[in-house]
Amino acid sequence: MIQSPDAPPVPPQSYWPDAGSRPPSGSKPPGWAKGILAGATVVTLVGGLSVGLRNAGSSTPPPLAEPSLAPPSLDLPSGVPSSLPTSLPSESAAVSESPTPSATSTYPPLKAVPEVCDLLPANLIAKLAPKAVSEPGVQKDGYGALRKGCEWTQKTWNKTGTVPLRSIHLSVNVWPSVDDARGDFEDQIRSMKDMAGTKEENPGLRYLSTYAPMKDFAGVGDEAHAMYTSNLKGTTNVWAEVVAGNATLEIRYFGTDFPDGDILAQGDKVKPVPEDVLMKGAQDVATQAVKALTS
Repeated sequence: MIQSPDAPPVPPQSYWPDAGSRPPSGSKPPGWAKGILAGATVVTLVGGLSVGLRNAGSSTPPPLAEPSLAPPSLDLPSGVPSSLPTSLPSESAAVSESPTPSATSTYPPLKAVPEVCDLLPANLIAKLAPKAVSEPGVQKDGYGALRKGCEWTQKTWNKTGTVPLRSIHLSVNVWPSVDDARGDFEDQIRSMKDMAGTKEENPGLRYLSTYAPMKDFAGVGDEAHAMYTSNLKGTTNVWAEVVAGNATLEIRYFGTDFPDGDILAQGDKVKPVPEDVLMKGAQDVATQAVKALTS
């Protein structure tokens, strides 16, 4: 029966250069261990199992035969190359994907959201929403952003003649980074793109909406897009999204004209506000809000 040799004894601490706290980096066996290693059983696995037993009458083990590492010959079908690759592709040949670059902006980062009702000047409100009164929005901080908003809504109007009702909703979100703001903006734009140029056809809806193609607000923030919507009730509005630095802005500009002064009228008794009028007003709001935020 083959017996495994006893484990070599632990060397004394005086052997190690640093008193045993760290072994030497070399692989040469110490003098006291040469006799033990010379008489130990050597087990070698190279293609098959070769066992060399300790030679009781000699101080050195018998020499081992040099194993052959040549690959066996194979009878390959015609058309298959007989030679095998001798090396693996180098790491430099591997294709590596470049990381997505971080979003950048020339606008200074914001630390907090100012009072949104103070962002638009009185003369702009008087032009876009006559007799409108401002009220803070219902936005609350959340989802990683600081949020505030404001709504300008008409509270009084003429009782006779055409009544042009207008209202402006503006919300501002300040994110921890430009990347976060860009991500929020792109989420909103994806939703806008899905609706742009389509028409609701759900028979369960009383007032089906029609969404115009999406348009750009050139020169507003880092990027800005908007979409005009009208429905069978006669109401119209523009929805705009803006990103500027680490802030995103959402603008809603609503408008409906009531020719007979009846603000409860619907359908063919009201007059939708043309797209170009509401688009121009929403762009003025976006331009002024970005300017006030970043100056």
